[in-house]
Amino acid sequence: MKIDVNNALTIVSGLLMLFGAVYRLAQVEANINAKIRLVETNVLNAVDQLKDNVVDRLYTTERKLDVHLTEYTEKKLFAEYRHNATDKLVEHKFNRLKKLINQLAGFLNKESGFILRDDEY
Repeated sequence: MKIDVNNALTIVSGLLMLFGAVYRLAQVEANINAKIRLVETNVLNAVDQLKDNVVDRLYTTERKLDVHLTEYTEKKLFAEYRHNATDKLVEHKFNRLKKLINQLAGFLNKESGFILRDDEY
């Protein structure tokens, strides 16, 4: 069997082109994979930074909320204390006024026969 030089060169050059194309395709694939890894690394770093930022902000917000809840509780207790003191003062004044009215009604009844026309008295 006689090998034709032209056919042999065609086959060899075809094989070389095929190996070159496969090599170039491998380079492009490696470049794409490197870029994908770079983007993946950047995204993971950004997510970690955002997570840390969110955790810090949540911690700060939680502390502020605790402070405000403590202030609210203290103010509520103080307001209840003041309200109770005001209630006691009003009750004391009302009782004094009630006793005075009873005394005046008794005095007027005794002196002039005046009768107070109220269901309570």
